[in-house]
This record gives sequence, structure tokens and C-alpha cells, in this order.
Amino acid sequence: MDRFLRKRNRLSPEAYRGRKAYFLTLCTWDRKRGFVDSGLVEMILGVLRDVCVRISFGVYAYCFMPDHLHLIVTGEDDSSELPGMVRAFKSLAAGAGAEIGVFDIWQKGYYDHVLRSGESMDSAAWYVFMNPVRAGLVGRMEEWEFSGSFVFESGMMVPPSDLFEPPWKRTAEEARIIEGTSVKRRMAS
Repeated sequence: MDRFLRKRNRLSPEAYRGRKAYFLTLCTWDRKRGFVDSGLVEMILGVLRDVCVRISFGVYAYCFMPDHLHLIVTGEDDSSELPGMVRAFKSLAAGAGAEIGVFDIWQKGYYDHVLRSGESMDSAAWYVFMNPVRAGLVGRMEEWEFSGSFVFESGMMVPPSDLFEPPWKRTAEEARIIEGTSVKRRMAS
């Protein structure tokens, strides 16, 4: 019998353990517009809150777009493990969805980016909160009902001085420039 083999994370397991911050994107199954139902979003937010409390993660920012979810999460102790948190969250959210007749919520896997010391969580949160505006769903980020933070009042956020863009949205040239800057910073310290 064929077994599904999970795609390996691109970094070592150590990169996903401990007191680190992560930018995540989790997509809906077949990119269906499942997150337009406020009842479903509230149910999934409850699951996210419960899982993060139990597994020692904080949710710095979240935004449910119609067909994906952006999260900025932080490990709150040395044993916090991102893959385990995401696995528990997606599994329990899928189970809770099935109880109300919503099946196949998630696409397999997720996109992740470990925020480096030079990357601001506020800049990443601004990117997350502005996503509905960039998509033309609302005129101002405060108008989108499916975003927020478990840490601060998201409507009080001011634009950061440095802008964040997820690595998978960068061109190859931009990635080389950014990585070259990171290497220069590491060599200087």
C-alpha cells in the first residue's frame, strides 16, 4: 500500500524549535473560498487559540483571506515546535469543521518563513493586515473582520518604516540582494 510521505521542511528541525517567530500561509483545499463564512472563521480561531495555549505559541497576527490564512506565530518556550503546532491546529480545525458539515478545509502543507533578527514582526503583521486591501476586498485594513492579533489591538497599528514581503513573493534577483545583505551583516558581527 502506498503511503503519503510528507514533504520535508526546507530547514533543519532546529530551525522550527524554540523561541522564534514565523510567518505562515495555510491554503484552503483547492483554494476554495471557505473563509468567507464568519461562523467557520470564528470556530477555527477558537481552535487556533486553544492549540496555541496548549503548545506554547503566541499569535502575533492573523488574517483569514477567502482562500488562505496568514499567521505570524511565536514560540513561547524552548520546546515550542512549529510543525507540531501546525499539525495539531490543522487536524483539530478539520475535525471541528467536519462536525458542522465542512470538509476538506486545508491544502496539504503550508508555506513558512522563520523571521530573522533583522525582520520586524510589526512589518510582517502590517503585510498580513494589508492583504485584504491589496486584494481589493476593503479600502482600509480596519474594515476587514477576519484579521487581528491575540497580543495587541490590530486597529491601533501604524505603518512600519520597513516593508516586509514573504520570500516566496520575491524575484530571484531580490532574494540574492537580500541574502547578500544578510551574509554581509553576519560577517560584520
